[in-house]
Amino acid sequence: MENQGFIPLPFMDPHAVKNIAEQNNTALKRIFGERIRKNFLIQIKEQVLKELGFENLMRYYDLRWSDEEMITGNGEAPEYDICRMIVGIHRAYSIFLSRQEVRENEKSDKYRKRLVSETLEKIRLRLYASSYFRRKTLFSGEEFLYYPLPYELFAVAVKMSLLLKDNYGLKHWQFYYGILHNGLSALTLMEDNLPGGAYPLCRGMIEIYVKFLLLNRPEALSADYEKFRMYEVEQSCCSQKYPEGFLELFKKRSCQNAKSKADYLHFGWVDSIDGYHSIVTKIPYSVYGILAYLKCKDDDRIPELEQLEHFYKSCHAYTHGSVQTAVYPVLHYFEISIMLYYVIRSTFLQLCGELDMENSIDGNDVISMIDRDFDVLYRQYQKRSTDNFKKYYNCQKEERENKKR
Repeated sequence: MENQGFIPLPFMDPHAVKNIAEQNNTALKRIFGERIRKNFLIQIKEQVLKELGFENLMRYYDLRWSDEEMITGNGEAPEYDICRMIVGIHRAYSIFLSRQEVRENEKSDKYRKRLVSETLEKIRLRLYASSYFRRKTLFSGEEFLYYPLPYELFAVAVKMSLLLKDNYGLKHWQFYYGILHNGLSALTLMEDNLPGGAYPLCRGMIEIYVKFLLLNRPEALSADYEKFRMYEVEQSCCSQKYPEGFLELFKKRSCQNAKSKADYLHFGWVDSIDGYHSIVTKIPYSVYGILAYLKCKDDDRIPELEQLEHFYKSCHAYTHGSVQTAVYPVLHYFEISIMLYYVIRSTFLQLCGELDMENSIDGNDVISMIDRDFDVLYRQYQKRSTDNFKKYYNCQKEERENKKR
């Protein structure tokens, strides 16, 4: 008997199974009806469950009842979770498309197969991703964390956290942890539709990341960085005064034109890098100075570093409270995802290389996934304009109004 996507237990009456499935589908249509065509959602959900199968459903969703679940109420909701994935993937692909183009996708067998396939991908990652997500966001809006790229980046970050937990003695553990901490925090704010708070975190993450890139080069001296880091800890956490050892180094700094003790405290360790100041002649004790040096030393990274420099500058207004949100939330989705893509992807690859392990998650090629979905997102980002944003949100508004009639 066809069960319309509901997974029955062997002892259940067939009529009861059918009634429960219909009730579930009615509820799912009500919950998601303003964001996706109702029948399309149910059809995709049923196909996903069919291809997933009962054994895999039980593998990724623990449906066993327990005392803990009875007390906390934190039971699994597989159909709801899967529908959030379907909606997120479909809406991510629909950005800047006309209503007609969206309808054509919904009717296309090729597109439907792709949507089912990518939903199954997300289910296979869910123990590192949506199993951690909120049932309801703090502020209403798009569920951007269920969009493909942020979802996959969250999974990578969780995987990194597990690796770091088991490898505390890594040489640059503090850098890995700092990048991970800021990246996951930014994704969590994106989840709750608080994107303005994610920009300062992304800015800090970029700063940690470029320091990390420089310290991974053979000419960098980690001991000098560590010395300055301890000066920074002493100054900020203890006396609020600059340590005597630091002041002596400041007097002998390589770039005497730089007058800021604070800048030198954060970046003075670059003085120990041979040839640094012959390459960096402007603001050497800064993120911009390190970026200039890295671009000179690594041609392959120039596009990535230029993007990060651009976004590092654009985060300034959010960091200092001048801006909290943009008129068009999808712009936040673009910008935060791009920053996280470059940093989290590269850091994950570095960590896997250092641990001599495959850069996958439980056999799933997550790097190929995020590269594929970044290409989609970045093509959309390049089409951004006030007119396209207006059309996109006006189209969404009209769709919601039509569905209420």
